[in-house]
Amino acid sequence: MHSNQRGRIDERTNFSSWIDGMGRYGFRDGGIVEAGLGILYKDGYTEEVQLDEYFVSYENNLFEAFAGRKQKEEFFSGISATNKNMLWSLNSRPIPGIGINFKPIEVFKRAGISVKASWEEYFSDEQDRHIPNIRIHHKSFHFVYTGIRNFEFIAGGHHYAQWGGKSPEYGEIPAGFDDYLRVITGGSIIGGDGFVGESEVNALGNHLGGYEVQLNTSISHYDISLVYNTLFEDFSGIKLRNTPDGRYGFYLRDREPEKWIQAFLYEYYFTRNQSKNYPTTDGKDNYFNNHLYQSGWTYEKRIIGLPFIMLDEDRFRIAHNNIVAHHIGITGSAFYTYPYKFLTSYRGNYGAKSGSSRPIEQIISTYLDVNVWQEFMDVNLQVGVDLQFEESSKVGLGLRVSKSFY
Repeated sequence: MHSNQRGRIDERTNFSSWIDGMGRYGFRDGGIVEAGLGILYKDGYTEEVQLDEYFVSYENNLFEAFAGRKQKEEFFSGISATNKNMLWSLNSRPIPGIGINFKPIEVFKRAGISVKASWEEYFSDEQDRHIPNIRIHHKSFHFVYTGIRNFEFIAGGHHYAQWGGKSPEYGEIPAGFDDYLRVITGGSIIGGDGFVGESEVNALGNHLGGYEVQLNTSISHYDISLVYNTLFEDFSGIKLRNTPDGRYGFYLRDREPEKWIQAFLYEYYFTRNQSKNYPTTDGKDNYFNNHLYQSGWTYEKRIIGLPFIMLDEDRFRIAHNNIVAHHIGITGSAFYTYPYKFLTSYRGNYGAKSGSSRPIEQIISTYLDVNVWQEFMDVNLQVGVDLQFEESSKVGLGLRVSKSFY
């Protein structure tokens, strides 16, 4: 019930409330300026008023640029376990930053080949982590092929890096322009000035990335997508030596409205290889963990990426990154009247890094959200169940009341 809730709900939350407002202005040339502000209050691990988002953005037919704390777009009808890719889901509150996303630009028009790219810089305001005030760099590049009728093929990759901040052991971590250049290129610091050279054998900062392949087509009034994601944190993963680790997905959406099943998604996640046949000097891969940035790939003690990779009981280090998971999502309109979302997943946790030969825990999770009243306001009933093989099961109930004015 608390996964992929944009950081508005955590494991201990009983009450959460937020209000968001947005305004748009369109120019004659087709450009659009948008500004938004949202305020959030919830109990749980923190009980305070927070900014759910605050941003200004500009969009035209070539690119979209933004500045501030902006909620990310939802993909796959909101029924994916990780949204767009494995590395950045909807599991945490958005991080303040600036960025620009270029829309597909034709490079070989007759062949139907375009390219699209993005460049983003985030500035974490989080204090309660091992190294506070870190920065996060992100860039992506994709080829888009549409040379065959009713067929779109997208292939490319993402690169993320946590860098900067102040370490309790080493003090200020280099964050100058030369260091930034090394971060964005993954340049190694081994043999350099010796800073964290003995502790961090890879590149300056905590680097993550992944390749993506997506095929989109349609049959009759159905849209179909096949999705494949990889993830890597060093050169062995870049060379795909951690195959078959990644995400494999099938998505089907009915364009005709008010169907019992409007969209269906199946995803398979596997992270058990971890370059076991090509280990680096510090051993196998250790997804979302890092020697220097010990809080790992998290923000406000929530996983930024795939929520099946989980924190320990102290919400500090990654406890489960060696996993196998099957996920199914369905959305539609029950009795053609009541919109619903149903999610169910099985995951086997094998611990972290090397893991065990057998799962240390197996969990079947289900979640149902039904919009039961749609008059003056929307009222949704929610129920979540975790069936655990080794421990007692858990049940959660929820009520969501919402109102949109425009």
